[in-house]
Amino acid sequence: MKTYPIYVARNTYRGADPKKKAKAAAENRDAAALENHVNQLLLSQKSPVCTYGWLEISRGCGLPYETVARLGYSIDGGSNGFTAWRHDMSYEAAMEAHTNGSNS
Repeated sequence: MKTYPIYVARNTYRGADPKKKAKAAAENRDAAALENHVNQLLLSQKSPVCTYGWLEISRGCGLPYETVARLGYSIDGGSNGFTAWRHDMSYEAAMEAHTNGSNS
């Protein structure tokens, strides 16, 4: 499980091949867009624990599903998305509130 802020891994290519440089730059732009979108979702999260799917994130940030699923894997290693607890709660408090059905 994750909480705000999340980080999306970047392409660290530093070679001289212009095609590979361009590909890395494009991938890093997508990673930054994904990271920004997900962090905004996490900041506005109201429930103590919430699951976010790649399809919903893809629709929200405007990136193709395949790109979001590939880049998003670095967030939490999930194959369909990730689960997060609210940023202003500790993990224990979020789990207790989730178990008890409370949204505060």
